[in-house]
Amino acid sequence: MAQDIIKLSPDALGYKDRGKMKWMGMMLSDHAEALKKQKKDTQSAIIVPKEKLSLEELSTLLYKSYTLQKPLAIQLNIVKDGGYLPDIEGVAKGFKDDQVYIKLRDHRTRQIPLDDIRHIHWIDSAQWFEKYQRQSVSV
Repeated sequence: MAQDIIKLSPDALGYKDRGKMKWMGMMLSDHAEALKKQKKDTQSAIIVPKEKLSLEELSTLLYKSYTLQKPLAIQLNIVKDGGYLPDIEGVAKGFKDDQVYIKLRDHRTRQIPLDDIRHIHWIDSAQWFEKYQRQSVSV
């Protein structure tokens, strides 16, 4: 009694192998987890408080940025999760009451209360505008 051995292949039954597609969900979640960890690590980097400038010094630097269109970095006097927020980089675009309007690299305008500003320092104009132009071209 010889029995016939029948071999069925998944392809013959209509199964389509999706290859890497079936693993993409796991890779994406791993990737998302790695990105979250990286973001948390960069946010938890300790930002040292810079020297608190007087209102007169802040006003002078903001006015020069406004008139000369020079970019500056602003450190806010706000502590979040035990550390200072990253510097805001931009050019002063206007003033109203106790508010300063800063044009950011991505063309958005951010309104900052003057009382919240701790420190201002200049940014290298050539480097900032080069990054600014690169971002505006890619948009």
